[in-house]
Amino acid sequence: MRAADSTARPGRLVWMDTDLWKQQVKRRAEDDGLARARSRVLEALLTAYAEGSLDAPVPAGSTFGTAERGGCRVYLAESVCERGETRWKRQEQARRGGVPGFGLLCEVLLREYAEGRVELRITAAPAGSTGSTGNTGSMAA
Repeated sequence: MRAADSTARPGRLVWMDTDLWKQQVKRRAEDDGLARARSRVLEALLTAYAEGSLDAPVPAGSTFGTAERGGCRVYLAESVCERGETRWKRQEQARRGGVPGFGLLCEVLLREYAEGRVELRITAAPAGSTGSTGNTGSMAA
């Protein structure tokens, strides 16, 4: 059965912390009334990051990448992935001289969301509208 948020978006396996995706983000999304829309949460985070309204901080001494990682199925617009990944590559090349994978970007953004440091407002276009879905992300105050 396909998730409710998979409509018209290709499935993509993202290599990241499976507990983060399947437990922590799921729990936060349920609390936010977005239980069946985890991919939309990630898409909103990536969009906000690509537009520069959200940062993807990798804390010093970070344990990112040490948790059990696996392929997590997400449904994202390819253009959102490309824009987020382009900014991530520029940022990390300048910061560390290396380019970590797309999965780490997703993991960093999702951890910020799961731990309550980012608030999202996801609104859908009115029924029958051909408009796009609006996603905004902001850092919690």
